[in-house]
Amino acid sequence: MEPTVQDRPTPAATAALAMLTPTQIKVMRGVHSGLLNKQIAFDLGIAEATVKAHMTALMRKLNVRNRTQVAVAAQELAAVAAPGA
Repeated sequence: MEPTVQDRPTPAATAALAMLTPTQIKVMRGVHSGLLNKQIAFDLGIAEATVKAHMTALMRKLNVRNRTQVAVAAQELAAVAAPGA
């Protein structure tokens, strides 16, 4: 099935994704999946404080104010940030 225009990420989403580090993308995926910082930290093998630092950087780079907005932004970026992409 051919992707529709709605399925394609916007240029802004693509640009936002380009600013993120691989670990920030992994943290964003965890937030999008509904995981707690502690769970994301365990999955990635990093400290919970490091996840919090990545969350702060994500919020700054995505120009959002809270975790929920990061999850919403992750939904838009999901097509671009899909594993293996």
